[in-house]
Amino acid sequence: MSTARVTRRGLAAAAVATAATTSLVACAPSKGSGGSGSDGAGAGGEPVTIYLTRHGETLLNELDRVQGWADSPLTDPGSKVAKQLGTGLAKAGIEFGGAYCAEMVRHYTTAHDALDTAGSSLEPERDERLREMAFGPFEGDRNAVMWDAIAEDQGYADQKALMADMGKLDYLDVLDSIAVVAGDTDLPVETSADVSERALKALDAIGAAQTKAGGGNVLVVSSGITIMCVLTTLKADLSNVHGGIENAAVSTLVYEAGTWKATSVNDTHFVEEGAAD
Repeated sequence: MSTARVTRRGLAAAAVATAATTSLVACAPSKGSGGSGSDGAGAGGEPVTIYLTRHGETLLNELDRVQGWADSPLTDPGSKVAKQLGTGLAKAGIEFGGAYCAEMVRHYTTAHDALDTAGSSLEPERDERLREMAFGPFEGDRNAVMWDAIAEDQGYADQKALMADMGKLDYLDVLDSIAVVAGDTDLPVETSADVSERALKALDAIGAAQTKAGGGNVLVVSSGITIMCVLTTLKADLSNVHGGIENAAVSTLVYEAGTWKATSVNDTHFVEEGAAD
């Protein structure tokens, strides 16, 4: 993954997907970025459905701090929403043949709490490729500091002005401003292309492995921007995403014959059903 300072022109050329989020095609099938999608592994067999979810609220989320490769534990509400997710999944009769998460505390705890509440004995397998984008020198800083810098790079006066126009902008292009405004740094900084590539390689491997195991459902816990990068690359319909992926919201991805199709995005009904108990 790239950690060097890059230009806007270079980022635009490297972006995995450049279609504006407002014109994305719903549920369009797309090959993965390597792995099974490119070499035919995992072709055939029963389909695999990935329940891709964001971790619960964390301490840094509560403090409105940048959290990429930095980590913090779940808050009490964060643990509660993970358990509500598990309850909702169980009420829907969804059983999992596999479970994966990014390697950090917030991802593992969310996966563990959801599985335990759903009555599953699965131990989530950690995969660092599912972690959040690396934000370099902004890690742990106030979100407003990073987003004001992004807004300026995008030609806006401040974060508020940028957010007012987000529906008109290319989401990945906006994210790629992070690598520009981070400047020269020894700290890890990623572009949206870096994030999409590594996350889709992880999902390709998960899909291929579960196909060999007979297909079925897999729980995958990642982070908000990483999930957005994956969904944008797969040309999912992001029209119901306002302000980012919700904590414990589910996006379903179907893997079949080495091909991905997004069938739902930012779905909070499992949490809502779990909270109704």
